[in-house]
Amino acid sequence: MIAHSITLRNSIAHVEITAADPTPAMQSGLYDSVGQFFAVTGLHSDLDARFEKFDPSPSNEWLRPGYAAAAAYRTDPTAPTTDHRYVLATYVEGDVTRYRFTRFEDATRAGRLWAAGTPASAA
Repeated sequence: MIAHSITLRNSIAHVEITAADPTPAMQSGLYDSVGQFFAVTGLHSDLDARFEKFDPSPSNEWLRPGYAAAAAYRTDPTAPTTDHRYVLATYVEGDVTRYRFTRFEDATRAGRLWAAGTPASAA
């Protein structure tokens, strides 16, 4: 168990600790572009809740804007009930992975860390 006073500084560690499943299945070929990913993902979110977008930062050594993006959101309230209503969906060149969380704050933190990237020395 990790103490709450520790600040996780990479997305992999954060997801391993806070996501319902740290290695969900990746879906390939769902979207042709970042724009399409955001548009369709927005349709599956709760329109009355926050929807945050993340683009890779310039310091990210692995991903580039236009080829990768992520979104944190609450699932549509009409969807089947789950304890993990908050999602971080990542899109990388057509591949989409959806991580589920119990708190929106965990989904957005994972998104910010994903956008920053893991330094090559830590990978």
